[in-house]
Amino acid sequence: MMKLIFKSSGLVLIFMVFFSSSVFSQKFILLQKGANEKNRLKYEIGETFIYKTKKNDFYITDVIKDIQKDIIVLSENVLLPEDITSIYILNKDPRNSSLKNLTYLSYGAGVVLMSANVINSLYQDGSIRFESGGLITSGILFASGFTFSKIRYKHFKIHKRNKIQLITLYGD
Repeated sequence: MMKLIFKSSGLVLIFMVFFSSSVFSQKFILLQKGANEKNRLKYEIGETFIYKTKKNDFYITDVIKDIQKDIIVLSENVLLPEDITSIYILNKDPRNSSLKNLTYLSYGAGVVLMSANVINSLYQDGSIRFESGGLITSGILFASGFTFSKIRYKHFKIHKRNKIQLITLYGD
């Protein structure tokens, strides 16, 4: 029984030695607007980073390989935070999932209302007929769904209160 305990503790010790560098260091890029901590976006090593620089007027997609004190090492580029003008955050920002759900909810409600209108007219009259109130309400639901799809957060522009920080915790 004691031999088994010593062997298992030895295996745990070996795993701790091999994986200690990833456990004790954490590096990430932090995007934040002002002092508001609720809207922070965090990019870690291995994530896709879509950015626009002062030199380029288009977005570049790259993968983060390393984050140092003053530079971002990407798979095909080395980047200074001061050179970044905008970051594409459509798929990263968690607020977008709520807006996306509201978009689908509005579109779905419009479809259900139109379907109910058609089914009721078929049941009552035997022909397809649309009520004006149902059309107006469905139109409003479709328009609100379209509006929600357009107001999602797409770009994080680096200026004034919007800032980018390179964070290294417990690392080299």
